[in-house]
Amino acid sequence: MRINHNISALKANNQLSRTNRLLDASLERLSSGYRINSAADDSAGLAISEKMRTQISGLEQASRNASDGISVIQTAEGALIEVEAMLQRMRELSVQSANGIYTTEDRIAIQAEIDQLNEEITRISETTEFNTMTLLDGNIDRKSFSSNNSVSLVSLSDTVAVGDYAIKITQDARQAVIVGNKVALGEISPGVDHTTASRKITEDEAGSININGETVKANVGDTVDEVFQKIRDACDNVNINIFAIVNNLYDETTNPTGQPSLGSNPELAGYTSKPLENDNLLVFVSREYGSDQKITIHCDKPGLSDLLGLTVAGAEARGIDAKAEVDLDKSKPESLFENTATVSIRGNKVSVSDRNNFKMIFEVDPGTVKTRYQDSKISDSSTGPTDGTILYEHDGLGDPIEYAPIPITVSVLDAGPMDLQIGANEGQIMSIRIPKVTPQTLGVDKINIGTADGAQKAIALLDIAINEVSAIRSKLGAYQNRLEHSISNLDVTSENMTEALSRIEDVDMAEEMAEYTQKNVLAQAGTSMLAQANMRPQNVLSLLQQ
Repeated sequence: MRINHNISALKANNQLSRTNRLLDASLERLSSGYRINSAADDSAGLAISEKMRTQISGLEQASRNASDGISVIQTAEGALIEVEAMLQRMRELSVQSANGIYTTEDRIAIQAEIDQLNEEITRISETTEFNTMTLLDGNIDRKSFSSNNSVSLVSLSDTVAVGDYAIKITQDARQAVIVGNKVALGEISPGVDHTTASRKITEDEAGSININGETVKANVGDTVDEVFQKIRDACDNVNINIFAIVNNLYDETTNPTGQPSLGSNPELAGYTSKPLENDNLLVFVSREYGSDQKITIHCDKPGLSDLLGLTVAGAEARGIDAKAEVDLDKSKPESLFENTATVSIRGNKVSVSDRNNFKMIFEVDPGTVKTRYQDSKISDSSTGPTDGTILYEHDGLGDPIEYAPIPITVSVLDAGPMDLQIGANEGQIMSIRIPKVTPQTLGVDKINIGTADGAQKAIALLDIAINEVSAIRSKLGAYQNRLEHSISNLDVTSENMTEALSRIEDVDMAEEMAEYTQKNVLAQAGTSMLAQANMRPQNVLSLLQQ
């Protein structure tokens, strides 16, 4: 028997210590509910569970992000619902104005409501916001820059790739032009024989002038200047420019940078004058781009026609103001068009389409239309203004106009879309693009229903605009449906990963309780055995006593 080293006690103590450690771990699991409370519990399981935890938290936040995206879309669509309702109202008013029972005054009143609706569409575009970010002003669409200020990119489809697009727009057209009678406007005032602007209309001269359906009343007592102002207003309503041109016609011109002048000695910027033998002229020029425009003028009083120097056309003057072609420059490697590109024109907008849903719409400034009159001569072919009709033959006027191509490079940048993070990992985004929605981009800002013909054109333009807004709403609806499916997928994925994480991390309470009970019994037994082992050296005392 040995007393210096109590081997039995040491063994009992070691076993009891091991049991206590296992009992402590079991108590920690039962109190926390986790199987893994430290890396020592399961190092591999800990690494896996932490990755899963990261994914789960990311998926939950991505689901909330997608819900926020739906809120953005619903905000934008709510505004577009009102825009479309206003376009429907504008179309209704256009159909009303196209009815022949309405007078010019009636149509002016109808036009006033259309103008207000256009202003409201502009306001909605500028003020529709989500979290202080405007939604309908083009800020969350692709950005573009044009190298030529006269050509701007109005809209892009989602499939337009980022890059530089080399394009040439060639205009080859005729302008509808009517040239008025010889009028001695003088250096300052309109009228015949140096009549001043304050000259008043007499009873014999009082009458009406009709310009493309717009009626101008020249009342007794009106001054010549006042009648000219009415003519200017009427021409504005039917997209006609009117100029007083003094003793010359203009060669290689650009449209004037200032307002058209009438009743004064005009100073039109950018013109190189080419003197003619005629006296002063009134020139009416169609400013409607890309359409078959007509100009007709009728005056029911020869004296009034004489006084104002108006031409009353025996036949309508017709002419296509612009026919645009787009030359896709294949020599530049950055040109991203395919050979299947097509071009269409509506108003002053040029659309280039390529591949499925690939579309770019350019707006060409009408001011870039250059007019070339070659050896233009005007001769009086009438026998006298007996019926108010004064006709002119004109050589060169309205003939084909040659233009130099307008070279532009449009750079498309992917800086505009709103990217929604709808996944737990890098790059798992969904881009939302909402195009600019204004009267200008919809092509309804210049709608004028002052005439029945204008109302008919307005109906066609509004049909296109309504279809465009409907297409935008349809795209937003598709975005929303996609996000709703994304939310469902994210939620299901999060649920499944949470279940997997639970199997790794969570403790089985029943199993662990059985383990705890076992270890607790072992701890009690170990304590008892340690006590017995410690008592064994005392048996040596009995030997010493004897």
